Amino acid sequence: MDLMRNQSLTGFALHQRKYRERSYILHFFSQEFGRVDGVIRQTPPSLYHLSTLQATGKAELKNFSQLDVQGQPFYLQQKALFAGFYLNEVLLRLLPLEEAMPATYHAYIFTLEQLKQLPKNDPKDLQLKIILRQFEQIFLEELGYAIDYFADSLGNEIDPAQFYLFIPQEGFIPNIQPRGFSGKELLLLGQDQQIRSENVALLAKLYRTILTELLGNKPLKSRQLWVSQQQYS
Repeated sequence: MDLMRNQSLTGFALHQRKYRERSYILHFFSQEFGRVDGVIRQTPPSLYHLSTLQATGKAELKNFSQLDVQGQPFYLQQKALFAGFYLNEVLLRLLPLEEAMPATYHAYIFTLEQLKQLPKNDPKDLQLKIILRQFEQIFLEELGYAIDYFADSLGNEIDPAQFYLFIPQEGFIPNIQPRGFSGKELLLLGQDQQIRSENVALLAKLYRTILTELLGNKPLKSRQLWVSQQQYS
């Protein structure tokens, strides 16, 4: 781990938990070093609230001090709040430790701003789905999981008349059965990777396949909360 001596960090709390009598373990998503974990001996910042702090130490768990919150937090309500939980949980689970992730960091702020402005009237949660897929696209690409829509796992050109299965570590594999992803759909995605209502469901399927592979067998708590609130809303 990097040695930090009074390193100034700017970013957001992803998660915190009580540690001993008067301290907390804080998982912090910083602009400078990506995810940094540390012990803070004061009340940690609220979620979605831009903050600065000082980090010191060589161990995996730094000492945090001089916390200062900036401006107002992003106030998320209703479905946007569940989406915020999802963002933080995915980042907490998948961000490498102490490795700058500038594209993801800026995408996180942009996504919080979009969620804050999410219209209450969002038929079929379409706008929410587009917002989340946009974030996942940037995050997965920065993690090294950019999708090649023009070639299969063997390097052959995608055939518009062929169907393909998708394996995250390998890519698209031709499928003799007419199910999976059609080559025509994949080529259209490759030609225009802007996320819109016409392709958001297909991208959701692709990104979920990758995320499931990366997250392993432990399900996302935020997804379970989302399913529960959908049942009772």
